[in-house]
Amino acid sequence: MHVAVIDLDKCHFKNCRQECQFYCPPVRNEIMAVDFMEDGYPQIHEELCIGCGICAHRCPYEAIKIIGVPERQNGKEVHRYGANGFVLYGLPSLEIKGVIGLLGQNGTGKTTILNILNGSLIPNFGKAESKKEIVLEKYKGTYLGEFLSGVYSGKLKISLKPQYVDSISKHFSGRVSELLKQYGENGRQKLEEMGIGGIFDKDVKYLSGGELQLLAISAALLKQADLYFFDEPSSYLDISQRLKIAGMLRKLSETKKVVVVEHDLAILDFMTDYIYLTYGEARGYGIVSSSYATRVAINTYLDGYIKQENMKFRDYEIKFSRKPPELDRSLVPFVSWAQLTKQFENFQLSAEQGELRHGQVVGVIGPNSTGKSTFVKMIAGEISPDSGIVNNPVKTSFKPQSPESEFQIPVLEFLEMSLGDRVSESQFKNDIMRPLNLESIGDTQVSELSGGDLQKVYIAKTLGKQADVYILDEPSAYLDADQRMIVAKMIKRFAENNKNAVMVVDHDIYFIDLISTSLIVFAGEGGRQGRSYGPLSLKDGMNLFLKNLNITFRRDENTQRPRINKPESRLDTEQRKIGEYYYY
Repeated sequence: MHVAVIDLDKCHFKNCRQECQFYCPPVRNEIMAVDFMEDGYPQIHEELCIGCGICAHRCPYEAIKIIGVPERQNGKEVHRYGANGFVLYGLPSLEIKGVIGLLGQNGTGKTTILNILNGSLIPNFGKAESKKEIVLEKYKGTYLGEFLSGVYSGKLKISLKPQYVDSISKHFSGRVSELLKQYGENGRQKLEEMGIGGIFDKDVKYLSGGELQLLAISAALLKQADLYFFDEPSSYLDISQRLKIAGMLRKLSETKKVVVVEHDLAILDFMTDYIYLTYGEARGYGIVSSSYATRVAINTYLDGYIKQENMKFRDYEIKFSRKPPELDRSLVPFVSWAQLTKQFENFQLSAEQGELRHGQVVGVIGPNSTGKSTFVKMIAGEISPDSGIVNNPVKTSFKPQSPESEFQIPVLEFLEMSLGDRVSESQFKNDIMRPLNLESIGDTQVSELSGGDLQKVYIAKTLGKQADVYILDEPSAYLDADQRMIVAKMIKRFAENNKNAVMVVDHDIYFIDLISTSLIVFAGEGGRQGRSYGPLSLKDGMNLFLKNLNITFRRDENTQRPRINKPESRLDTEQRKIGEYYYY
């Protein structure tokens, strides 16, 4: 069984020789497996296609995919976007209690699932038409049919926290109070519960990424609903905020149904009771697995093999190390700083002495608004400290927290225009473009990119410039768990090969664990005062960071992945006594 997928953004039928039709074996035998629609785009008739893949290989713009799908999915199509568009197989059932998680690679149908379940997308079961009556007949007698009947009739109310909180300020202009009033009363109280009561009278356009995320979560919680969807609620939040939100959603699930899409595996593990995995071919097809208990689901995802369904969806395992790597003192220091201080009107930063070494990847972790951005700007020479000195200020390349997407030009043209003084062409292509798989979206307009693809483009833009220190702020935002592992390895290899230093500001513990050779830890009171320590070894840095947060991690016995301990549990108490908060 196979599906044919045509990416219309890549298809330039006016500039090619119609190779997809010319080289097609059935067409050469007068069987029209490929023809052209009125608008000029090709259409592949799957019932006539033999799955040889010649059209995909011959297409000069790589716009066609012929993808093998497990035979068992035949007849289980839930929705298809057009004749040769993405197809989703299966839906999760919501009858299980507790917080339900959706975990899988970007482009395998998680957003489609949410849209179907909240009623904004009517599934067509692979046919041309989609009608509510057909859906209800298809699922008649099942919990899903009863649920969708309630959604369609308006008896069940839905609240959705969208994925891309950056776009809030683009679609709404005004104060936070005005926005929250649309969703319910007690908006100020809800913001205070989130720890951001001070933004109630602010203009939305001046909010940070973390504030926008908490605002979006607050708005979703204010709405009176029967089912709450949260699409990537952890982006831009520090780990203490992530844990707080996780606790709120668990409490909410005691009386309401809660579904969460999340790629921070530590938080997903802590938050959910059951997880559905989605797998397949990104932008080609997606399959929804059965539900599994959270620990089993995450371990299965890391393995890349669903034993219960005899399905391998990745050809490698994602592994973690129980023992921390040692700080490599053989790396040569090239920039150092003495004790630095910086005073603003309502905020004070103090940074203890430290140094950066060639080939080092420094994870920068700590609560939001404790001075991380101010610190890296002092290292870059963009801000002068009030006291202390940076020896040998360096040339930096910086990726902002929230990349701009309003560019009406193709990705490759955008990168070419943005780089200026750049690394060599071969290095850029082999060490950056290829691992990030950016050539596959090279002709796509920047303004049309998904959040994950936009993030990868800006990572490439940052690393492609000639610099001494590369600073990446929240590079894991909107990347799925697989992409985070790939990006972590790519950045680490880039630093080692080029003998540059890379500083990565992020809040995903797994990502920081995989990417860092050392840590700078920030502590303090958000928005008032902050202090930095390090670079420290990963072991010392994690222990200091988690001790400040008052949490401990244990190791999963099968995968060695870190898992958050319940407060005052046996392991939590034991680890605190010996000072091992992470590597245990």
